[in-house]
Amino acid sequence: MSRCDGWIVAETLLLDLGSSSLKWQVRSDAGLVLDEGRQEWATSDVTPALPRLRPVSVWMVRVGMEQRERVLRADIRARYGGVPVVSVRPQTQGPGGLRLDYDLRQFGADRYCALLGALARTRAPAVVVDAGTAVTLDLLGADGRHLGGYILPGLRLGLEAVNRLFTDELQSQVAATLRLDAEVTIDDPAREPGHDTGKALLHGWIQGLAGAVERLGAQHPLAGQDLAWWLTGGDAARLANLLGRPVHVEPGLVFDGLWCHLSPDCGQGATP
Repeated sequence: MSRCDGWIVAETLLLDLGSSSLKWQVRSDAGLVLDEGRQEWATSDVTPALPRLRPVSVWMVRVGMEQRERVLRADIRARYGGVPVVSVRPQTQGPGGLRLDYDLRQFGADRYCALLGALARTRAPAVVVDAGTAVTLDLLGADGRHLGGYILPGLRLGLEAVNRLFTDELQSQVAATLRLDAEVTIDDPAREPGHDTGKALLHGWIQGLAGAVERLGAQHPLAGQDLAWWLTGGDAARLANLLGRPVHVEPGLVFDGLWCHLSPDCGQGATP
């Protein structure tokens, strides 16, 4: 950290603006995480809880409506003044050898950064899963080529959609069962058939989602080889418990990829 015009200056502020939450990290020039935070931010009428200290620059990954980014940028200006703010966009030829053959207008910056985060760690062929509001699953070749991907409704999104099919009375009966707070874990009991509608729905969707991820990952062209599975996102740990394979759960994978986007030597130390 340093001082500038009386401010204590943190080096770089990284923002991950998702569909329902805002996450941030402050990193030094060397990439060391100095501070981080997260808040639910589904509506833009809530003041974002950003770091108090003024950064040198702000780099952002945004998915969802552009209006939310405009609100966030306005708050950044009000809080920090004229700090440069850059919203990352996917590139056909990315850092670390990443190559995308995808309509970039439809490829989320979060998926792009998650792939960069995986490439920064290994050159093994990989399955990269971001389990958030939606579950995205991307296939990555050992040479850095993106081999396509899949998108599924996330855990909560799927439960909410099916729950809306029920009567108001039944919705109230199953509401407590379907509530998924941060402290709620999903483990072996979720594999059992339910004996009430709430558990039948919860266990059915959890198992269905885990099974879909397993099946889609098996579509990797190099599935006969040792694939590295990388999971990130709010429900990554829950999903990992239900997959029948070793996986790497990396909550900061998108941030690592965002940092990789800023670093010309990204991935040079990755293991083969």
